[in-house]
Amino acid sequence: MRTDHTAGEDTPTAALLRECAAKAVDALLAELRRRPIVQPEWLSLQEAAIYCDSEQQFSDFVKRRIAPPSVLFFRNACRFKRSAVDAWCAAGGPSQFTKKQ
Repeated sequence: MRTDHTAGEDTPTAALLRECAAKAVDALLAELRRRPIVQPEWLSLQEAAIYCDSEQQFSDFVKRRIAPPSVLFFRNACRFKRSAVDAWCAAGGPSQFTKKQ
């Protein structure tokens, strides 16, 4: 059964509910701040390009076969393992494939 209350009226039940909700939100936010941000292990072409900060050129690296090793996911969709992208970037990225004179 529902009872109507006036707008400014504060019942003990309403105050208790507000207090419980505020504590629940505080606990949830504290837990979210405590957890590290989860990074995916596999990256799409676009995600790998953003991760390497080379959005314009990364697909060209794939076409020239100088991109990090990838796994063909579906037709033309490939996935790059984050550790392989990290190693590729640490080794110099595309500059490791330039001809030395």
